[in-house]
Amino acid sequence: MIVRVAKQEDLTGVIEIDKLSFSNPWDREFLENISKAIFLVFGQQEVNGFLIAGCGHRNVSASLLKIAVHPEHRRKGIATNLINKLIEMLRDRQIDELEVIVLKTCEPAISLYKKIGFKLVSTIPQISKNNDLCVMKLEMT
Repeated sequence: MIVRVAKQEDLTGVIEIDKLSFSNPWDREFLENISKAIFLVFGQQEVNGFLIAGCGHRNVSASLLKIAVHPEHRRKGIATNLINKLIEMLRDRQIDELEVIVLKTCEPAISLYKKIGFKLVSTIPQISKNNDLCVMKLEMT
């Protein structure tokens, strides 16, 4: 299995994983439009996971917008491999910082990001406490 840049034919697998992973999945048109950003998948033929990221202000920072792994393939290091490939690509582009915003209640994701080296920098309160967001950053300098 490998991490590679997504192709048009990967969208069906990505959409399936997105629907299985999130209560508000992105639609096909949005995914097609955002695929001009950094769009990685894990797998050769079958897509087992995906990651979408974008470069931000003056190409000095980037944001991890979405990452998901098919439920049958979780806890196998796929998300870690996707994030590590993203970090490698960003370093090649001389990007200094990677940011992710995650639900405060999503402890597995927060744990993964901390393991990789992300630090919690702030919390964004929401109307419902169960929906508070954590802003996490990875300094790559």
